[in-house]
Amino acid sequence: EDEDSSPAQTPTSGGKMRNGGSHIHLWQFLKELLQSPALHGSCIRWLDRTKGVFKIEDSVRVARLWGKRKNRPAMNYDKLSRSIRQYYKKGIMKKTERSQ
Repeated sequence: EDEDSSPAQTPTSGGKMRNGGSHIHLWQFLKELLQSPALHGSCIRWLDRTKGVFKIEDSVRVARLWGKRKNRPAMNYDKLSRSIRQYYKKGIMKKTERSQ
């Protein structure tokens, strides 16, 4: 990749950099994982797809995959969950009742 990682390089047409790495949002990445149950079903899965309810089963693995995608080897679940909490605050995601 000879692409500049500057935010100014982000395409405006949307989606062109989908597999390009650092310009993906966490919610898009989680959705990608959910769309590949054969590959990622052991770490994240739908509980009720029609309602958009999912469960992260292996937080360490999800965080590792996210770190790999964002080229941030030090990514861990603490950091990833901070982003998820921001999504709760902004109304992008809603927290559900914890089910064991």
